[in-house]
Amino acid sequence: MWIILGFLLSIHVFALESFERLKDVKILRVLDKNIVFIDHGLEDGIMVNDHAKFSQEYSGYSARAICVRASSNGSYWKLYRIPYAETISKDLSYTLVGIADREIPFPVAKLRDETQDFTDLENQKKVETGPDPFSIKRDLPEQLTERDLIETVGPEKRKLFVEQALNHDQMRRDLKDYRASLYASPFTRQSINNGESYRVGARAGNVASKYRLSGQIEQQHTQLQDPVTKDQVFYRSTFAQAQFVIHRLNPGMSSLSLVSFNSQHFSRFGTPKSHWQVGPMGFTWHLFENKTWEYFDLSYIPLYDMRTTDVLDAAGNKSETKVNGLRHGFRLGMKNRINERVSFENLFWVRPYQDLASWKVETENLNLMNDLKLIFNLSGNLFFDYNLIYQYDKLWKTLSGLPSSNTINSVNLRYDFDL
Repeated sequence: MWIILGFLLSIHVFALESFERLKDVKILRVLDKNIVFIDHGLEDGIMVNDHAKFSQEYSGYSARAICVRASSNGSYWKLYRIPYAETISKDLSYTLVGIADREIPFPVAKLRDETQDFTDLENQKKVETGPDPFSIKRDLPEQLTERDLIETVGPEKRKLFVEQALNHDQMRRDLKDYRASLYASPFTRQSINNGESYRVGARAGNVASKYRLSGQIEQQHTQLQDPVTKDQVFYRSTFAQAQFVIHRLNPGMSSLSLVSFNSQHFSRFGTPKSHWQVGPMGFTWHLFENKTWEYFDLSYIPLYDMRTTDVLDAAGNKSETKVNGLRHGFRLGMKNRINERVSFENLFWVRPYQDLASWKVETENLNLMNDLKLIFNLSGNLFFDYNLIYQYDKLWKTLSGLPSSNTINSVNLRYDFDL
């Protein structure tokens, strides 16, 4: 039921988030009705109705604005508050800082429901006389002539796809600014042996339009009842993950690289003792996007799976079992912004195991997880999350005699800040 609810209430448009920064923004044209045209658009994560502040390095805060129209490489902004008119100039560079929607003054908020009529003569001229930027050209010419054979090909046409995807200058800019989160769960309860837990963790990632690097690490400590001896034992788990994304290799697809580590110890027994999943290259397809549904993505990534587990034989002796193989990782991710303070997020993973010797896919060994999160913005950068996680792992039962499924309920307090 929760999975279905997450699916119905949860799908990522890449929009300008609160406190997100876009640097080196230039005003290309100043139009009537306090509208300016800038050199950043949809490809940089800007969408219609985004709310932002224009700041200048030396003069500071220059203006507040709402985006009224956006194209792939540019956008039009209605400036509704200009405390320092002398700082609005085509000769200056700005930093665009996202602002929460709730900070839009009430009279100005009506701009989001109205169509803004304005004229950009320079842009109209380009549209009428220039080539269609969305037209698809043939790979081969209609007629091949001798001149076609000897014509010099420009450097841009000689670039390979990899060279176009890896823009080193933009990568250097994208990897400069980071945002981090610290969170703690004072109460966590799981269905396996009625364990009650607390956990702490941290996440960090860069604020960027194209090259996105993120990481997470968390520790969970649980007191539970041993299923055999009925004694109270302690359980601890460690989870860590690093992810690298090249956003929008084309309008509908991004790359995905992933490394994750998981370790779970019941007293002195690890089940698993260590579990690595490494995916050098996968892809994410952006299925749906608008202002409310922040994202609805489907990802696939092949994962090299390395798992070490402590097991007990009939005599009570401990030994290790190591299993290496391939998992096909399928992830359905979605997020819905209900209003300015409340949102749903859901990540659903299915990772069927494939034996490298026989190449047989084990349809029961799915390593399945669904992570549903209800997020409340309490104030500024302070958040309250309710988290419901469902896990299914056949090897818990096969190797350790534990139930093959687990449900975790937790409440979290989270604080976000810029590094």
